[in-house]
This record gives sequence, structure tokens and C-alpha cells, in this order.
Amino acid sequence: MNQELAELAASGATALVSAMGTDLWNEARRLMSGVIARAHGSRRRELSVALERGSTVTRGAVDAAAVDFWTEALFQLLDRDPALAQDVIALATLRTAQRPDVVVQVNSATGSGEVFAVQHGDQHFASGPRSRDREERP
Repeated sequence: MNQELAELAASGATALVSAMGTDLWNEARRLMSGVIARAHGSRRRELSVALERGSTVTRGAVDAAAVDFWTEALFQLLDRDPALAQDVIALATLRTAQRPDVVVQVNSATGSGEVFAVQHGDQHFASGPRSRDREERP
């Protein structure tokens, strides 16, 4: 497996699924439709149907199974035709024209994992009994 193609596929898939149900969806769907158009036969039909299902996703809902599906699909398409990389990069770096500072951020944790994320700023975090003691003192 080509690691660069795998990472690009994951980035494109994450951007696509994150855009579902948001103002970015029309542009994401347009970009992905261009990638799908280069697929062959039944695979093209399968991906087109899956893409249309994505337009009904609830705003802000990011489904890990959908990310996995699109990651695998994009990897297969990129593996077959590496020239698609520019189109997938455009998808992965999707921004709205009206608000170019808007970016998509997806954070996930499984099991007992924790996620601490921030965009455009600082995040300070302390854990444990000592940090709690300091927070309670005036």
C-alpha cells in the first residue's frame, strides 16, 4: 500500500464526510463527482449512489463507517489512477468561498480515549489531583 495515497485518501474521505449536511456539501459533492466520473462500470454507479445518500446526512454527524468506506474507495481510485491526486487534494482542502477561514476539523476517540482539540488559538490542559487543587484555590 502506498502510504502517501492512503493518507491522501483518508484526508479526502474525512473532508467529504465532514461536509455532509453542511454548507460545504454542494462543493464537496461536485468535487467527488468529478473523481467518481473517472471510475469504471459498476464501481462508478455504486459510488454515485453512495454519494447521493450522503446528501441526506444530518448536519454535524460524522460517521466513522462512512469515513472508512470513502477512504477505501478513494484509495482504490487513486491506486488505479494517481492523476486523481489533484482532485482529491482539492476535496481534502475544501473551504467555502464566502468564508475562506472555515475549515473542517474531525476529532474522534474510541474506547476510553480522550480528545482535546482547538483551532485558531491556544489550549491549556492539566490533569490529576494537583491541577484540581490549584483550580479550587482563590
